[in-house]
Order: sequence, then C-alpha cells, then structure tokens
Amino acid sequence: MSRTRKDSRQGTVIRVIKRDDGTYDLFLNRELCQSRIHPDGLNNVLCARFGYCQDEFAAILTELNQNGSAERGP
Repeated sequence: MSRTRKDSRQGTVIRVIKRDDGTYDLFLNRELCQSRIHPDGLNNVLCARFGYCQDEFAAILTELNQNGSAERGP
C-alpha cells in the first residue's frame, strides 16, 4: 500500500501558489487544503504528505520561484 497521495491517488491534482508574504497556499483538486505554509515547512508537506521529494521538490520550488505557482497531477 502506498504511503503518499502521489502514488495512491493518481487523480489528485496539487497546486502550490506563492503568496506575496513569502508563504504558500496548497490546493487539492482546486480546493484550498492548507494556507500560509512557511517556506521551511513546504518540503515537509510536499515530500512527507505527497511524495514530491528531492529532485521533484527542487523542480517544484524552481517553478514556484519563476512563475509564482506550480501544479502536479494528471
């Protein structure tokens, strides 16, 4: 059995948006899941909860810094 939503829910779309205050909002399938995630805690949320670790997390972070948002899913 899978431990992360990335593996267990292939239909789940996550979207992370960078706020003007430097925190992040996390949306699951267009619904706000978590608000004002501190930058130091973003890795914990995306890696531990959703399975986006190491290179995948780095790619999301790069996208967030360039575009202000990042989306993963089907």
